[in-house]
Amino acid sequence: MPIAIPAVSSHQVNKMNVLPVDQVHGQVEETSKVLGAGGKELPAPYKSSGNEALDTLAFLHLLEQLKVQKRSGWIREGVKEAESISDHMCRMALMAMMIPQDPAKPLDIPRCVMMALVHDLAEAHVGDITPVEGVPPHVKHQLEEQAMDSFLNEMLGGAGNKDARERFRSLWDEYEARETPESKLVKDLDRVELALQAVEYERSQDIQSLSPFFIGSIPHLENPTIQKWAETLMEERRQLWASRGREKEEQDGLQGVTVGSKVKKPNGI
Repeated sequence: MPIAIPAVSSHQVNKMNVLPVDQVHGQVEETSKVLGAGGKELPAPYKSSGNEALDTLAFLHLLEQLKVQKRSGWIREGVKEAESISDHMCRMALMAMMIPQDPAKPLDIPRCVMMALVHDLAEAHVGDITPVEGVPPHVKHQLEEQAMDSFLNEMLGGAGNKDARERFRSLWDEYEARETPESKLVKDLDRVELALQAVEYERSQDIQSLSPFFIGSIPHLENPTIQKWAETLMEERRQLWASRGREKEEQDGLQGVTVGSKVKKPNGI
């Protein structure tokens, strides 16, 4: 059964200015009111038309939502021309291709690239639900799980989409479980890409309220290569705000967090 998220006020929705999730082409069934990102009412899940070609086309049209929906956190902070969900995933995929292999701990890099492109796929339906919206993690996961079920069983349920269906399901489930080295790497890429984008918006738009984005990302980075990227990035950020006479304020805003500072060491500390 669909899960209804407690509605946010119209004032909150307007402040977030989150784009609505448009109803995709195809047949849908009536359902109770369900809210997604920004408190927007979601369309009912897609139901198969019985025509594999039309169902496949519905999925291809649905993917446009990843291109046009903006990432909610940036909209909330007043970023102009904020990145889309697919912008975020595309850079992650390219970054995955840059990770060097460690012979002692080999990674399936092609799988990481695909996982980066799939990890936010459910947001094509539910939108980019952020922690500040107060949606419990298990509710967010169930909404996204329902979206994936609709994508894979109703849109891609035909025999001709068997390989695609299994591929999407395997990659998305692996990322959500966060148990494999590949899924942990992709989560690191998710975090560092967020930090990169935050610095870029600070630099280009002089936004002074993005410290929480760093607090929630850089302390959790585990991969050594990504940690080095982040350390260089944070030094670049320090120099940026020093040049604007706000180094102390911005450093204080980080609340003492540093790259990898919240990652548990092998001895459990």
